[in-house]
Amino acid sequence: MNLALFGGFGKRPYAPGWSQETAVAVFGGGEIDLTAAPPGPTARLTAVAVFGGIEITVPEGTRVALSGFGIFGGRDVRVLPGDGPELRLRGYALFGGIEVRPPG
Repeated sequence: MNLALFGGFGKRPYAPGWSQETAVAVFGGGEIDLTAAPPGPTARLTAVAVFGGIEITVPEGTRVALSGFGIFGGRDVRVLPGDGPELRLRGYALFGGIEVRPPG
């Protein structure tokens, strides 16, 4: 689990083939880089941003299935789906933001 309270968390890599992770940013922010740690076949990432933000970098071609909600906040997936692994992202943004983007 990655947790940021009035601070931040960095790009701590997950183990390749991971299946379930959680990231929470409250009055803070964090970055998750999944380019070197592709998710397993049933991977689920839960991201919660409350007055904060979380940036998630995924490999090109990753299929992102987004669920959750945004209240006075936003969730944005900026990757084009391809034939890569599927990431099931549950994103909850309350006065915060969650962004999924390609490398670079």
